[in-house]
Amino acid sequence: MSKGKALIAATLTVSVAAATMVMVHAQQKSKAPTLTPLDYVEIQQLVARYAYALDTGAQNGTGSVYAGLFTPDGVFVGGSSGRVAKGREQLAALARVAPGGTRGPLTVGHFIVNHVIEPSPEGAIGKQYLAYLIFGDEGQGGSINLGGHYEDIYAKTADGWRFKRREFIPSKSGPQGTQTPPPR
Repeated sequence: MSKGKALIAATLTVSVAAATMVMVHAQQKSKAPTLTPLDYVEIQQLVARYAYALDTGAQNGTGSVYAGLFTPDGVFVGGSSGRVAKGREQLAALARVAPGGTRGPLTVGHFIVNHVIEPSPEGAIGKQYLAYLIFGDEGQGGSINLGGHYEDIYAKTADGWRFKRREFIPSKSGPQGTQTPPPR
């Protein structure tokens, strides 16, 4: 083999090897981390604490327990109004005026079900359904006040898993027989 052909072959070999290494590195970098069983349980507990913090008005209704479920720069985006609360001070203020009005240790309203958790490059993402029920006093009826779903980004912090971003998307009725778009 001539020196020219050997040089071309060596150059091609090095180029292919370099391209392969770049592709493997990119795949490894974008690959979501693996969640442990404990991660799943801790994230589920975070979501459960969210409902209790809102319904009970924990810490005398200050909103601090609710805000503490988020990272310091955490964001809540809410419903059709598109209200946004960012940072713990705004999140605590939001919890003080959250829907339902009544707060206290016996208050029940937020029912969060069908929680799905997936690993992501940020840590984890999740979604779940919400039905907000208002119960009447004894002998009086109640109502379903609100329904929809949450879409979350979770971050693992020194204090455990926290909401990095939580968005509430209200349910909407549409014409029968239409196909709904897949979740975001």
